[in-house]
Amino acid sequence: MKTIVYVDGFNLYYGLLRKSPYKWLDLFALFQNHVLSSDAEVVDVRYYTAPVLVRVCDDGDSPSRQRKYLQALRKMPPQKVSVIEGSLELSKSYLRLVHPPSDDERIALVYKLTERKSDVSLASDLICGAFLGQYEQAIVCTNDRDLAPAMAAVRQYCPDVRLGLIVPIPGADHRRAGRELVEQAHWFKLLSPVHLMNAQLPEKIPCTSIHRPPQWS
Repeated sequence: MKTIVYVDGFNLYYGLLRKSPYKWLDLFALFQNHVLSSDAEVVDVRYYTAPVLVRVCDDGDSPSRQRKYLQALRKMPPQKVSVIEGSLELSKSYLRLVHPPSDDERIALVYKLTERKSDVSLASDLICGAFLGQYEQAIVCTNDRDLAPAMAAVRQYCPDVRLGLIVPIPGADHRRAGRELVEQAHWFKLLSPVHLMNAQLPEKIPCTSIHRPPQWS
């Protein structure tokens, strides 16, 4: 079954990868070999992300590690991962504190980070792919309920297409999967740390000079 996988990169990162030792993740191998059934032929994994901003990183090397990882995804055989980049917008905003230290300090000036284009690109590509007959099955890897309307549109207007949902959350509690997303999928599965562990890129990407960052070893 001709399959395209649509990965919400930031949802995957904050859902499972942020505190994981398995960040050097082979996305093609993950879905083709460890998550999907044997009748799925993955022709493309589309990874939607945005360059991180050093100004808001705890580690100043984070942007360079991300760039190296994106290069690895593009170069790793069989080269069936497409990276679609949006952008991050940084602004400042006054927000109310949950636990203010005193009555005089109830509000703080904080950085507000907004992701631009990534989710919209994923949603539009998912819908266009269905209408253009690019796939028989689409897999959406996210727990972001904002993508439910795009999935609903595919279900309504392209009823012959199968939709699968892969939810990147820790633990085995299926109730934590977004209900609006689950309702639009023919089937869904939770992504686990075991899946990540079994789908790591090699230390060195073949025919390149790209190595796993030491911090991810």
